[in-house]
Amino acid sequence: MIMKNQDFANASWLSADVTNADRANLALSAIEDFVASTGVDCPHDAIADLITDLLHLARGRNLDPEKLCADALGMFRTETNCDAEGEMALLQSRFRQILPDVE
Repeated sequence: MIMKNQDFANASWLSADVTNADRANLALSAIEDFVASTGVDCPHDAIADLITDLLHLARGRNLDPEKLCADALGMFRTETNCDAEGEMALLQSRFRQILPDVE
């Protein structure tokens, strides 16, 4: 069962109780707000633009954007090794409602 956003405050991100579907659900909430604020209409552009904006934010705190990207990709690869894809289909359906696939 996918955690509701308010449940994240009580969960440890390193816990086996937090699944990749939970993480993706939290990201989906961020994308939904981003799309509503910007009007971006393509899934690729929405994700790329949000990542870019986060990197601008990070640079303002003297964080290295390239290291952040490398670290994030490393975490992504590690986390996908233990993926349970069952709950991801529901999230992808919701994501397609927010931003349909581009043909």
